[in-house]
Amino acid sequence: MLYNKNITLLEKEIGGSPLHVWTLNSYMNWVHTCGVQLSMEEEQFYKKLKWPEIQNEEFLASWYDPQVKCHLFTFETNSITVRALINSKKPLLEEESEYFVMQVRYMLTQKSLERHWQEHDAWLQGLNSLTSILDLNELLHNIMQNALIAIPTVDIGFFMLYDPEEQKLVPKAAVGIGESIYNFKTDIGEGIAGKVFQDGKGCIYNPEQALEGISNLKEENHRNLMKAFNDDVKLAGIALMGVPVKMNKDKLGAMIVHQMERNKRKLTSEDLRLLQGFADQAAIAISNASLFSELRETNEYLIKRNKIHEVFTNLSLKNAELVKVVQTVERLVGLPVFLFDLTKNEWYPRSSDQLLQLEDTVLSEDLVNGVEPLSIKVNQSGFHLYPIVNEGFPIGYFAVELRRLLQPLDTVVLEQASALVALKMVNTYSLTDMYYEKIYEFFNELLLYREPKLLMDQSKEYGLSPEKPFFVAIIQIKENGDDIRKRETRMRQLIASLNKAIKHSDHLLFGFQDKVTIIIHAENEASRENIIRKIKTGGSLWKNDQSTVLLGGMGRLYTGLDYAVKSAEEANKSLSYLSSRGISGILQYEKIGINRLFLNQDPKDIEQFIEEVLSPLKSSKAKAGDLELTLKTYIDFNRSISMTAERLHIHPNTLYHRLRKIGDALQVDLDDPEDWLTVLLACHLSETY
Repeated sequence: MLYNKNITLLEKEIGGSPLHVWTLNSYMNWVHTCGVQLSMEEEQFYKKLKWPEIQNEEFLASWYDPQVKCHLFTFETNSITVRALINSKKPLLEEESEYFVMQVRYMLTQKSLERHWQEHDAWLQGLNSLTSILDLNELLHNIMQNALIAIPTVDIGFFMLYDPEEQKLVPKAAVGIGESIYNFKTDIGEGIAGKVFQDGKGCIYNPEQALEGISNLKEENHRNLMKAFNDDVKLAGIALMGVPVKMNKDKLGAMIVHQMERNKRKLTSEDLRLLQGFADQAAIAISNASLFSELRETNEYLIKRNKIHEVFTNLSLKNAELVKVVQTVERLVGLPVFLFDLTKNEWYPRSSDQLLQLEDTVLSEDLVNGVEPLSIKVNQSGFHLYPIVNEGFPIGYFAVELRRLLQPLDTVVLEQASALVALKMVNTYSLTDMYYEKIYEFFNELLLYREPKLLMDQSKEYGLSPEKPFFVAIIQIKENGDDIRKRETRMRQLIASLNKAIKHSDHLLFGFQDKVTIIIHAENEASRENIIRKIKTGGSLWKNDQSTVLLGGMGRLYTGLDYAVKSAEEANKSLSYLSSRGISGILQYEKIGINRLFLNQDPKDIEQFIEEVLSPLKSSKAKAGDLELTLKTYIDFNRSISMTAERLHIHPNTLYHRLRKIGDALQVDLDDPEDWLTVLLACHLSETY
């Protein structure tokens, strides 16, 4: 206590000498107040000392007892008499005595203040207990009881709260009334409680006004009210008061109290004011209870959220597999949950026909780029799709089968799980990219083929067999737009699809920028054709996606790693051929045909050659005679006069006449092999370039 601390400080100020203080209580007993427990011998010793007595109008008496070497004081305060002593080898000076008495007075005053504050705190605790009850119904019951105690002119009462869902006033607490009052649920404006709630102001009802006030009660409510009053009590002659329960402008309910005993004084405005005070107290209590309820719900929500976070943090630390993550989400949500990896086109933990249909929906252009949760239906089953996003682009989805509505904590689970899955996927991407970089370096060394022995050993480490035939395939993705993340996701999807398509063939695959390069073993040409068909199937992932174009070039089959550069060159040429002509699909090098001769030719030179040979046929006179059409049809039907004439719907003689005109215009002899080859090549190139 502060009082005891001040005694210690005073002792130090007076040279460390111990001091003792006694006060005279109402029973005329001296009470030691220094906080130090004295023994019986000490009490008797100090009691027998020769204490100075106050004389006349003096307020202080003191003297020094040389036998016990103590300076003794007796003085009075406003309310008590005080004895004090201090051990001293010599009498205190007058100034020291005055200072000592002043400090003792100060300590006693401080002790009195401490006692008053303790009483005040105890009183506050008693008052606070009224609003410390957490159960709202119990709290309202206590308030109603206190109101009846504070207003002795009323005997019974009940408390009604407005229920927004039912849109009715519902009894929550009652004192002195039967249980059937809790079935007494009124509309706004119905009965006295409904009227008080509607008007928003308190009112005193004499017996006649009270009967009129309940005259509009519904039959069932009137029956429940009569039953609550034990039926034998006549409502006539009963006065009552009703006040609204409001918090600021919000109406919360109504308090109704009844005067059952007729020999009591009339209800007054002071009674009404006092009842309104309890109603206001109830409003605060209701508001506090509501806030506490919200706080408790928020706290419980945060606790559960933290536990959810802890669960997924532990899964992350344990580097749990995706299947384990999905199973954890399913356990926490309590609904069937599946994970779809967009980059691999795989479902975890399992797939099904229904999920495959859901996959088709997810892969549609409208959803595959979405980063917002959405709900869809598949075969009358509802699914909630929660995207797993990496830098603004979806890389997967959680699919929750909606057998009930999702709760806020379910969303927290999905949010935490998606963050973990995204992290795992990105980490996997990083490792995969590092692996692909190594393969890319190996592939470039293979093309240079400077250290055959080392390359053979490395190829075996990568799962290749140097002695077996192989070919190189290069697949390229072309996106309409500059979204790098979308392209990366498309690349991972393509790689997963290709790996799945050719999983039974020995191969080495890597992705770099917008191209996927594959070295594939094939026993013979038939095996190569079969593998190429599988590659086409694996690359058909975006056949309905207009924003993504897939090009593929296939090199020829070779034996010996030193031919890797040859097959890769052929694959690139096939790819270049498709790209230059704006054609999508997969092309084998050998199927380019004669166009292989012109792959490295400057397009301007080719255009100039076509112009030099065929430009005479583009004159007005030549066009009028359909000479260019005649020539190309003649070539298409392999120089067959009859078939060409039939297609052009002309007589063979007319065709002969046109052919002579064509020869004259082009200044060539169509029967001369060299001239015919020139014309044939120009026509072919005009169709191709």
